[in-house]
Amino acid sequence: MRFATGIAAGLMLAAAATTATAASPIRLNDAQFIAANRCLGLMTSKALATPDAGVLNKLVKEQSWGRTGYIYDKADEARNDAAADVNRGGAELRARLVAERDGVCRAFLDTATAGAAGAGHSS
Repeated sequence: MRFATGIAAGLMLAAAATTATAASPIRLNDAQFIAANRCLGLMTSKALATPDAGVLNKLVKEQSWGRTGYIYDKADEARNDAAADVNRGGAELRARLVAERDGVCRAFLDTATAGAAGAGHSS
């Protein structure tokens, strides 16, 4: 559970950093990449699934190149832990996970769509 709390704090920082770079083609740092994978775990879980999961999945796939094996492992762990949290949680945990999905994870979606729109324009 401490890992999930630490990831949640990291997600807040990652979302702030990610939002700042939304106007240009983005490159997530390793912490943001792990946080995005956690969000993907939430957004693809049966109980918290959203139609936007495909956008986030595309972002994660695009961002996966050049990562070390350790980062891939941590990303997989974060995604799996998020899905497990959804399945084992009570009402309080579920409310926190919904807030995470609709808050921090939404920032990744906004960044993905802004980055895609910015990449399509040339100056």
